Amino acid sequence: MSPNVAHLSQPKPGEKANGDAVLVRRDGDALMLAVVDGLGHGPIAAEAARAAISSFEAQAFETSVLSMMQSAHDALRGTRGVAATLCVIRNRTVEACAVGNVQLSCSNADIPLVLSAGILGQRVQKYRVCQGQLQRSARIAVFTDGLSTRVSLQEVKGFAPDAACRALFDRHRRMEDDATILIADLGD
Repeated sequence: MSPNVAHLSQPKPGEKANGDAVLVRRDGDALMLAVVDGLGHGPIAAEAARAAISSFEAQAFETSVLSMMQSAHDALRGTRGVAATLCVIRNRTVEACAVGNVQLSCSNADIPLVLSAGILGQRVQKYRVCQGQLQRSARIAVFTDGLSTRVSLQEVKGFAPDAACRALFDRHRRMEDDATILIADLGD
């Protein structure tokens, strides 16, 4: 697998601190993708987002996604909390979990992700972890609620990940919040 990953993130207009954060991490053929949205915006949201990313960075790739999310939940206690989607890709199999409203969209992949209600660091009713298979030329997009849920990968079919991020960001950006999108083309 030869991934090509790009992301774009901006704070709410008028803010300097971004409450959204991204992690792209490789270990051999394994790939970890995380998009985190600290509740609200500004410095306190940014602090929570950084804590979530730090928790994911500390995890071994062999750890299950469920355990990674539970560890992040524990690490975020006492913070404002975050919504997050975490994907770990090993051997063309994706294991994913989402708590809150960080969306996942894909093409040439079957990832039956159901968002788990709650806030990492505050309360999660039930973690829903899914597994899916990546087909040839699979593309995954993960984005925060700073973009409209109308984001469609069909709009940017044929665009490189960085151009696709920019195009979707420009078309679907909501100005009342921080906004982030990550797009990964997962190769043949």
